[in-house]
Amino acid sequence: MANVLQRQGKLTVLGIVSDIPNPRAVAAIDAIDTAYGHRDIPLGAVAGSDADTAKHGYTDALVRQLPHRIRNSDDVPDAVTLYRQLLARQPDHSVTIVSLGAYTNLAALMDREGARALITKKVDRLVIMDGVFPNGFGPVTNQKLDLEAAQLVVEGRRGQGQWPTPIAWVDGLDGIATRVGGSLCTKASKRNPMRIVYEDLFGCGPVRDGNWDGPALLFAVGDVPHVFSVLGRGGAAFINAEGGLGWRKRSSRPDDFYVHVRDQKALNRRIDQLLVAEVRPE
Repeated sequence: MANVLQRQGKLTVLGIVSDIPNPRAVAAIDAIDTAYGHRDIPLGAVAGSDADTAKHGYTDALVRQLPHRIRNSDDVPDAVTLYRQLLARQPDHSVTIVSLGAYTNLAALMDREGARALITKKVDRLVIMDGVFPNGFGPVTNQKLDLEAAQLVVEGRRGQGQWPTPIAWVDGLDGIATRVGGSLCTKASKRNPMRIVYEDLFGCGPVRDGNWDGPALLFAVGDVPHVFSVLGRGGAAFINAEGGLGWRKRSSRPDDFYVHVRDQKALNRRIDQLLVAEVRPE
């Protein structure tokens, strides 16, 4: 979706970092970018990806079926190094970071010497796909992937502040009804990376799961602003008693908020348009 939106002039992808310990994840990302004609997008690997403890899932299907130049994590810098390189080159307050998975890279970036000042100077907003606000419950996937990192980003550490820029949270509830991709097998080429992913997940049968990342990306880009309701301004996320995310109505973070979907049909329709868009390899 980010590749298609870049082609449409809606955003500029500065770089993409993997957030799971799977050394072939970056090869799969490279295969997706290459299919859309953007093989030069810089990529970064999560620290410790050589442990290879994450399930590969459709990663291997993409790597097996599509051209790519990056073989594994050894071919790219670590995520924090890439973050610092990319941020240093950008105009002040011009960058939006979209976080769709584990907090590992964000926490590691916060911990790197001098990085907080760099984040404050260069980043306009962090958009995170997570939470079930306002009440919340126990930790879910993105927190469970790296609980310590999630806590650092959300609440900081004694002697250190929280994440230093405004945060927009795209509520996890938004993904449950975002059932998309059902037309990929009839409308998209077999070389379309999203069709490959869909077939690996569901065959060419009905959609059997939600899509959480799509809503977060589209909100961050402002591509479909009318489908979201902005809630909770003046509050902030916190780690609740169950270890998941809750929402404080009052906080010292006046620019944080969370969003809910108010027009699910329009959101699903837009995501499906982007998923079946024509691939244009270089």
